[in-house]
Amino acid sequence: MTKRTQKSTGEMISTLVFALGGLVLLGAALDPGFGMMERLAMGIGALGGFAAAGRFGIAAILARRR
Repeated sequence: MTKRTQKSTGEMISTLVFALGGLVLLGAALDPGFGMMERLAMGIGALGGFAAAGRFGIAAILARRR
C-alpha cells in the first residue's frame, strides 16, 4: 500500500462532516430533555462520528503497530 501525504478534497469534506455530525449528536446527548436510552444512543453515535472523523489517524496508528 502506497503512502500518501495529501488528502483529497472529498476526504477532507467527509472528515469535516463526520466531526460536525459527532458534535451535533454529542450536544443532543447532553440535552436532559431526552430519555436515557435516546441519550445513550446519541452518545454512541457521537463516538462513531468522531471515530469516523479520525479514521485516517487511526489507520496510521494501526499501520505503525504492524
